Amino acid sequence: MSLFLEKIISEARQGALILTSNKRLSRHLQATFDKTMLTLGETVWKTPQIFSLEGWLGRMFSELDLDWQLLEGHAQKRLWEQVIEEDSTGGDKELLQLGATAEKARQAAQLLGEYQVDLKSVPLTEDQQAFARWWRHYGQLCRDQGWRDRGSLVEAVLDALKNRRLDAPQRLVLTGFDQVTPLLVRLGQQVEDAGGRVNLIQADSSTQSQAGLFMAKDPQHEILQAACWTRALLMQGAESIGIVVTDLRARRSSIERIFRDQIDPQAILHLSEEETAFSLSLGAPLIEQGPIHAALEILAVSHRLPLDQLSFLLRTPYLKASQTEADARAGFDSRLRSFRQQSFSLTNLVDMIQKGSLVPEFGRLLKVLIAQQKQRKRRMPGEWAAQFDATLVQVGWPGERSLASSEYQMLSAWRDKLLPALASLDAVSKPLEPSQALSLLRRLAAEIEFQIEAPTGPVQVVGLLESAGLEFDHLWVMGMSEEILPSPARPNPFLPLGLQVELQMPHASAERELDFARQVVARLKVASPASVFSYARRAGDCELRPSPLIDDLPPIEPVFAALADLRSQMLAQPPVLDELSDTQGPVLDSKCGRGGTSLLKDQALCPFRAFARHRLQAYGFDEAQPGLDAMTRGNLLHQTLEFFWTEVKDQQTLNGLTDSDRWEQVERAVARSLEQNFKDRPAPQAGLLEIEQTRLQRLVEEWLIQIEQERSSFAVIRLEDERVEQIGALQIRTIIDRIDRLADGSLVILDYKTGAVEAELLVGERLLEPQLPIYAISNCEAEADGVAFAQVRSGNCKLIGVARESGLLPKVAGVAQHRKAQALDLSNWDELLQHWRKQLETVAADFVAGVALVDPVDYKHACQYCDLSGLCRIAEAEICGVEA
Repeated sequence: MSLFLEKIISEARQGALILTSNKRLSRHLQATFDKTMLTLGETVWKTPQIFSLEGWLGRMFSELDLDWQLLEGHAQKRLWEQVIEEDSTGGDKELLQLGATAEKARQAAQLLGEYQVDLKSVPLTEDQQAFARWWRHYGQLCRDQGWRDRGSLVEAVLDALKNRRLDAPQRLVLTGFDQVTPLLVRLGQQVEDAGGRVNLIQADSSTQSQAGLFMAKDPQHEILQAACWTRALLMQGAESIGIVVTDLRARRSSIERIFRDQIDPQAILHLSEEETAFSLSLGAPLIEQGPIHAALEILAVSHRLPLDQLSFLLRTPYLKASQTEADARAGFDSRLRSFRQQSFSLTNLVDMIQKGSLVPEFGRLLKVLIAQQKQRKRRMPGEWAAQFDATLVQVGWPGERSLASSEYQMLSAWRDKLLPALASLDAVSKPLEPSQALSLLRRLAAEIEFQIEAPTGPVQVVGLLESAGLEFDHLWVMGMSEEILPSPARPNPFLPLGLQVELQMPHASAERELDFARQVVARLKVASPASVFSYARRAGDCELRPSPLIDDLPPIEPVFAALADLRSQMLAQPPVLDELSDTQGPVLDSKCGRGGTSLLKDQALCPFRAFARHRLQAYGFDEAQPGLDAMTRGNLLHQTLEFFWTEVKDQQTLNGLTDSDRWEQVERAVARSLEQNFKDRPAPQAGLLEIEQTRLQRLVEEWLIQIEQERSSFAVIRLEDERVEQIGALQIRTIIDRIDRLADGSLVILDYKTGAVEAELLVGERLLEPQLPIYAISNCEAEADGVAFAQVRSGNCKLIGVARESGLLPKVAGVAQHRKAQALDLSNWDELLQHWRKQLETVAADFVAGVALVDPVDYKHACQYCDLSGLCRIAEAEICGVEA
């Protein structure tokens, strides 16, 4: 035991009141005291008077029966916000960062109280004058309501010590304070005036310690080396290891991940919840914990749900029937994604669920949330806390599965910390709208820290201030770069700078920060017999230098790379893996050889894509898009033109329509198309439909005027003609958009496209667009004399295809004049049909044979928009010659 701890234990055994700078140090000293008494053979002993300063003040408030008046934490901050908001609303300087401003104002008021100064005789800037107004208003509200903040209660405690209403301790020990504040000075004075003795005990600066400086490549390398150093010490049996991080809040997640990976990798494999090897002094925000995040998402449900939020609700385990309906909810999630909409109305979702009977329990939960939305009455925060909790109970939160220990602790934090924090705002708040209450609840959840209660292991990861007074057998201090320590001056903007510097208030000047940093570094240098201080030489593009306070330390270069953990072994010496080139699937049963034209197109573009999609039924999720997605717009165009030509029938009738008649005919077709398309699926917002209706009418008008009216005479004889074609051993289902008969009896097949079409895809060495060729080789009724894509695009409407002879369709070449056909020595229509049939049968035969080679025709056509890249791993193989 160190001389420092011996002094503390001795004082505690003599009945001294020991006040520490933080709770961690008080717990550490209490544990050390108990351990010492056991070592001395004691079986019963008096509880030592060891408290943090804040904890002791709280006890004194209770003894004076003043704790019920205490205004602190969230309630105090809320009162400051209301004062500031009331003062600034409607003025020319309304605040954007109300919460941050309120916190700075609260800190300024606390400093004025602690240093016992006022602003009456001090010149003030405009912002400082505003603060003075807020402070007066805040004080008046506290007096009117009988509230006391921490500063006024501290004054009451000091006054009670002076007037002997509280018994002053005969021996007072202060420890762990890097700087003695005015409060400590005044407290010590009251003790001495009452005849007591005050003693400041700090670590012995003369203690011999070996310290070195490690220069890491970057922040990640610094954390990794500290973790490896810790692992090596644990393997040697070390029982007390400290990791002090100067910027722990910013690096917490990286430290937790890397340390757990290096020190306790079994926890990852076994999903262990207990931090048996190391503990962090800083918890994570409560809002980041699974059940709490789910609760806030449930409460945030409004009349219209974004897809991401809806998908989360379907997948979360923290809802009623989340397990019994798990598969059905996953399927429903996939179906909703197939609509490619970014949001859905609650009422439409409920109707959809009732019609399909897919997820009945989820539908009932949505009805509960719909009912809750009707309660728009303003309420006090406490009433909202009860309402929020009741709503969650109704929807079965936190789910039907058994909860882990950590999740039980999260639920306890919800009910014992978060909801009471919201209810505590009743005294300082007005009735709130539902959205205001939920927003406040979210903010409180983000401010409340959550840490799993678990046994403290031999490794403690603490921040700079939490390390005060702690001693370790081994210590690593990371983040010791010059921009962090000493930290730059951060004077409070609401107090005059000269006043802050004169009174040496915290963060007032660079000189004060340097003095504070020197004391902290001096303390850390003697906190362990063996210490390592480290900094990163580079962070991103910035070169970093060490703090000038550690430039006296000798450089060290510890070697901790070779560790015997599984992860390091796998990275250093990856096992030899057996390779299997599996490019051949099982031959397709002839009875199962059915599919649409996309089957042959996928096989032509990439055999693996066809096998995965049409044999394995592997598809990526559809992605939501702003407005209406391209597929929906394409379907609407198809239906509009189908309805239009069902009525008009031929070009002669089209040309006989007046402009207004044609417009009305198109308008009816568009309206019918919209109604039909969204009959069995959730409809987007009305405004979006109006925009789409206008767009469709103009686009169809452009197509009719520029293309259809300029063609030679024709009659539409088939619309959306469904057929089954036999291609080799496959039966291919087809739906021909339209078949026209020309004046000379020729037949042409049209397929509508809203995207850009490449003419060369129809005729080539490798058939990449098999749809029209399948239609062309069909022998139903009569042989087609031409096929074309009808590209219906605003500003670029045209027909793209090939025909028996030129002139059948505008700007569509005959086979004899077609450049690609000439390159293949195809001189007439019959030869082209034979060429297509051979290509289609070859592709069909490959599919039936189970050919599943990852062999994309090229990146642009096969891979750019493919949803299976994660399955075929094309990027890793670099088959396409592009980076993933």
